[in-house]
Amino acid sequence: MSCPVSPVLASPVAAHDHHAHSSGVCPITGNTHAYCPPQPGDLRSPCPALNTLANHGFLGLKEGYQLSSVLAYFLAFGGFFLLAQYRNMSLADLARHNLIEHDASLFHVDAHKEDEYAPIPVNDSLMNVALERGGRYQPGRMTLEDVANIRVKREAECRPLDGVHAEIARGEMAVAIGILGGENAGTYGLDMDVLRLWVQQERLPDGWTPSHTQGLYHTYKMATVIRERMKNMKEGKIHNPLDDETGSQTDETAKTK
Repeated sequence: MSCPVSPVLASPVAAHDHHAHSSGVCPITGNTHAYCPPQPGDLRSPCPALNTLANHGFLGLKEGYQLSSVLAYFLAFGGFFLLAQYRNMSLADLARHNLIEHDASLFHVDAHKEDEYAPIPVNDSLMNVALERGGRYQPGRMTLEDVANIRVKREAECRPLDGVHAEIARGEMAVAIGILGGENAGTYGLDMDVLRLWVQQERLPDGWTPSHTQGLYHTYKMATVIRERMKNMKEGKIHNPLDDETGSQTDETAKTK
């Protein structure tokens, strides 16, 4: 049986339990939910939401992000269904290409067509482009409208998404903005410094706690804003201001492979 591959070391490591929170306290930090980056042998996924929970020692979506029970169960059981993996599973399994993970990510390069697993590390070029393109409607904040603009541009660079993965791509940003942006995030978006911290370091801001319960219906409404704006741009009914950019802001390493 081969050893798991650590995204931290990019090399095989032996199985271990030195980072297990068996007592409810992180053995590295000595704290319950203080940030602790992945240790050698720890596995992570392409999903910053779940990686952040792991880096803070949270086991559940409800506990870490204060999702409603309905939304938490919807995401959890939806994930199990798409992976069709009901027993042993690690965060790294979420990188299995085109199950939950998808092309045209705002923060990750696409997998090669023949690869079973997609790249896990965040691509700094893609992340910087996304953050540079945000803030058009609320200074310093990533709004749902910004996400729609950015997704249209990104999808034009990549292999087409099917309906399920297009919905996942919109929904994941709606969830992120809804959780981290506060109760009025649908209007005012998410502070981009917080978004950068969450994506790049996969951590929560110091002292952050959820300000509200993020529910399924609220998330659906936010995703609908993104969906409808994207649809109207693709149909030429409204203009995408990002089309006015001169040249490509994305370097060759961030394009579809």
